[in-house]
Amino acid sequence: MNTPSETLKGGLINMAAFLPTSLVNGPGLRTVVWVQGCPRRCPGCFNQDMLEVKDRQLVSAIELAGRILAESGIEGVTFSGGEPFAQAAALAVLAELLVEHGLTIMIFTGYRYEELKAAANPEWNRLLAVTDLLVAGPYIEQQQSRDYLRGSANQELIFLTARLQQHPDIVNQAGQAREFIIDNAGNIIVSGLG
Repeated sequence: MNTPSETLKGGLINMAAFLPTSLVNGPGLRTVVWVQGCPRRCPGCFNQDMLEVKDRQLVSAIELAGRILAESGIEGVTFSGGEPFAQAAALAVLAELLVEHGLTIMIFTGYRYEELKAAANPEWNRLLAVTDLLVAGPYIEQQQSRDYLRGSANQELIFLTARLQQHPDIVNQAGQAREFIIDNAGNIIVSGLG
C-alpha cells in the first residue's frame, strides 16, 4: 500500500471533503474541495480532522474535474483543507482543467503569500498561476475576525487576477456566514466561517 506522501506524488488528490455547492466559501456559488493533511497546524484550526496526513478519499484530478463540471450554475471552486499547497501538483492540474471551462479558483492557505513566492517551488507557482483569489496567512486564534473570508485579522485577500475583484460579494464585503446542509443520508454539514 502507498503511504500518503507516495500517493500525493502520484498525482492523486487526497480529499477530506467535497461540497458540490456553497454560497459561503467564496464569492458566488462555488464547489468546495477540502484536502487532507496540513504541515502548518495552526492552534485553534477550524478543521482539526483534516490536519493529519493520512489517506481519505483519493481521486484523480480528471475524475474530480468531471464531478465539478457536472454541477450546474457554479462560478468557481474553492480549495481549503488541510493545506492545499501540500497537494499543489495535483490541485494545479485540477485548477487548470477548471479554468479552461471558465471557473474561478480560490484558495484558503495557512502560508503567507510572501512565503509561497519566496519558496520558488515550481508546484506552488503552477497552482498560484491559475489562482484568482488567495486567502493567505496562518489562522491566529487570538485575532479572530468577522471580515469576509478571513478567519483571523492577519489573513490577507490576495487577488492574483482581476476576475473576482469586482464580484458583488467582494465589493459588498458581506461579512462571515455559515450554511447548514442536510445531505441525502440525513447528515448535517456545517460550512463557512462565523
